[in-house]
Formats: sequence, C-alpha cells, structure tokens
Amino acid sequence: MKRFTKTIALILAALMTASLLFVPAFADDAQEDPYAKLKEGVGYVAIGDSFTRGYGAGENWQDEIYLNDSYGNFNCRNVAASYPNLVANKFGLNTPDDLRDTSAKLWPLAHDAVSVAYMLDLLGIDDGYRDDEFTYQDGSMLSRYAADLQYFGDPLSYTIDGQAKYGQTGEIMSVRDMLKNASLITIGLGQTDVIYKAQILGFNKLDLSDTANLPAGVVNIIKMLYNYFDYWKGAYPLLLDYIKENNPDAKVVIVGTLNPIKNMPFNDDSMIPLGSAINLITDSMNAQMKQFALRYGYMYVDISDVETPTVVTPMSVSHILAIEDPIEFGLVAHPTTKGYAQIAERVISAVEKDLAKESATGLEKVKLFFASIIDWFKTLFAKFSSFITNIGG
Repeated sequence: MKRFTKTIALILAALMTASLLFVPAFADDAQEDPYAKLKEGVGYVAIGDSFTRGYGAGENWQDEIYLNDSYGNFNCRNVAASYPNLVANKFGLNTPDDLRDTSAKLWPLAHDAVSVAYMLDLLGIDDGYRDDEFTYQDGSMLSRYAADLQYFGDPLSYTIDGQAKYGQTGEIMSVRDMLKNASLITIGLGQTDVIYKAQILGFNKLDLSDTANLPAGVVNIIKMLYNYFDYWKGAYPLLLDYIKENNPDAKVVIVGTLNPIKNMPFNDDSMIPLGSAINLITDSMNAQMKQFALRYGYMYVDISDVETPTVVTPMSVSHILAIEDPIEFGLVAHPTTKGYAQIAERVISAVEKDLAKESATGLEKVKLFFASIIDWFKTLFAKFSSFITNIGG
C-alpha cells in the first residue's frame, strides 16, 4: 500500500513539474485582458426573475431594486450582492447605476416574478405561450411589465393588455438589441413559471386549519406543479432559439433552479415530506436545463445546493406559510447573501473554463491537458487515502 501511495505521489509531482515547463511560454499572453471578449457589444445581459435581480442579496437590497417596480427610477441597475453584479465586477465590466449610461457592460433584465412567457412577450415573439393566468392578471406584474416596456420595450413587444402587438418603444435600449449585441448572457428563468405560480395559485390558498381537505389540496398543488413544468418546458427553448438565431457567438449560461423547502416536513407534528415532493419537480427542471444546454452548446450552472435561509434555520412548510410579513416570507424562498455569492462563483468558473478552452492553442492545450490529468490523479489519490484511512480505522 505504501509503495502504491508513493507511486501516485511521484506521478503527481512529475505531471506538475511538466505543466510548469509551459508557464514561460504564456508570459506575454498573461499581459492581455483575459475578459476582453466579454466586453464587446453591450457586454453582459442577465435575464431572470428575483433570483437574478437579487432579492435579499445584502443589507441594502430593497433600496437597490427598482423603486416600487415603476418607471422613472433610472438609478437602479445594480444590487451590489446580486450574482450578476458580482460576476460583472469579477470580469471588469463597467457597471454604473444609471440605466441611461449606455457605456455600461451590465444590463440586468430582471424583475420579481418574471417568467419565460413574460420574456417572450417583451421580445414580441408570437409563440402561443400566453401567460394570461398570471402575468396579465396580477397588479404587481402589470406594473413590472409596464416598466420594462418603457425601459426596454420594442415596437414588436406585446402591449400591457397581453393581446395586441406594437407596444411602446423603450427609452433606454430595445431588449432585442440587448440580446443581439450581448457577449455574455445568463438566463435564470423557471422558478416563477413553476414554483412561484404554484405558491400564489395553490399554496397561498390552502386552509391549514381544514385538516380533512388538506391532503386533497396538497395533491392538487402537485398536479399544478407538473402542469406548469410542462408549460415551462415548451416555452423555454423558444427563448434559446431566439438567442441562437440572433446571436450565435454569445456565451450563454443557463442558471439552474433550487427548492427552498427541500426535505422539509409539512408541519412540526407531521413527517410528511412535502419538500421532497417539490424536489421531484426542481430536479426535473434542472435535468431539462442540462439537456437544453447540451442541445444549444451553452453552459449550465447547478445552484440546487446553494445556501438559503431554510438551510441556515430548518423550519416546516406550515411555519413558512404562517409568516405574515411579505418581505420575510419572500426571503425564505431566496438564497442568502452567501448563496448569491456561491451562484456568482459557479457562473464565473463556467465562463472562465469556456474562455480557456476557446483561446487554447498549441502548448496551451497541452497545459490544459496536464491540468485535467493532475485533477484526476488528485481525486484518485484523495479517494485512495480516504479508503486506506477507513481500513486503518
């Protein structure tokens, strides 16, 4: 055993030494901006819902989000601890707060409760995916869509009544122009389409005191989740089709989703794993997103295990539903500040790996090959060491 361990260590040392031989060859390249490509065109467009906007990200998130989701607050580009802002800062992208500053290289096209159908309407894509049940029946959603039309609308956008085309042209920049000229695009859509709609139209209408009809109510919510999942699965690729057709060179990252009530019991006295039932849906959504990423040649980032308030403080579903303060209630369903930082780290890692592969030529490819072999041997060595330790114990 000791001889095998020594052999692995020697192999690792040899590979690391060999990879270091190539470092001088890239000294000149290191002087160049490794993120220059991400600054071309309008730069980075972050599409998404409240996860992308940064609900609960940092202490000042409420002040940094669009003022009452209404038109007129131009000083509203950044939520400092949101993952798009963290990603932009890492890549050295220009992020002024004022939306009218078109030198910016970060455009967060995100609001609370934005769905795929919402985005398709803003783009003016006549697809048949009309979200009349939700987007155009809720007062807060109407105000958000009105603001987006005025900021980023296009003559082809659907008007606020959800019926006719040719909405008002945006004052800042057309969402179509954004997507056509973006170098980096992240897409964080799905939570609203499936989970949030089931919460608003199902969970929030449950009578927790009606124990006789509660099981039937829960079953109905599960059915709603699957119906919404099918709807989302049909609409999502239409957005990807538009991006692929109009901006085939953009780097696109599909950001997965999470279950904020993962593995939670329904209430403190019951061990019914209602949270686990939701896992089935979010797992299916993430698996579908991975498939979309493979189909379109895009990157996928898994966020299913990032930190949320329910990870820090375990609680039951009934306890969450009993929270009366809407802000506190909303925070439970979103990542913590640490969770948003974890999402940013994963997006940054995915993009950096993609940039490295794209620019690698000649000796650089050899270096990347050695690096991958080293990682593999490190993993093997760690597993072997753990195995030996367990045997010894």
